[in-house]
Amino acid sequence: MFLPHITVDATGHSVLNEVDLKMTGPGGAAAGGDVYFQRIQAAQQPVIDWRIGHALPGHFVDFTPSDANTFIAVFSGQMNVIVSNGEERQLARGDMMLMQDIGGQGHMTRFLGQEACNYLMITMPGGFK
Repeated sequence: MFLPHITVDATGHSVLNEVDLKMTGPGGAAAGGDVYFQRIQAAQQPVIDWRIGHALPGHFVDFTPSDANTFIAVFSGQMNVIVSNGEERQLARGDMMLMQDIGGQGHMTRFLGQEACNYLMITMPGGFK
């Protein structure tokens, strides 16, 4: 499973890429064949805090870096995340993203669509394991 991922390059610009989260079936079975259920196999993840956000369409947050390694999951609505090199990614219900643009210029967020955007932000020390 590929997850959108924001990092910072050597020049301090935030950039979009993807991180591959390996998935396996129950008991570690390889995906495919008779395996209809898969999950991400990751180490236990320490969490600093979690927050639920709510933003109305049209709300805008100018360029700002993440204050820590943050995982975001969108429950409803839409958000458009723009990094400092101009790339953008639209997130909607069910989408997730890992934000690790702690230094540099950061990213910009614009909330789109017809309904409020509700999302979960999980702050993790040291990033996603």
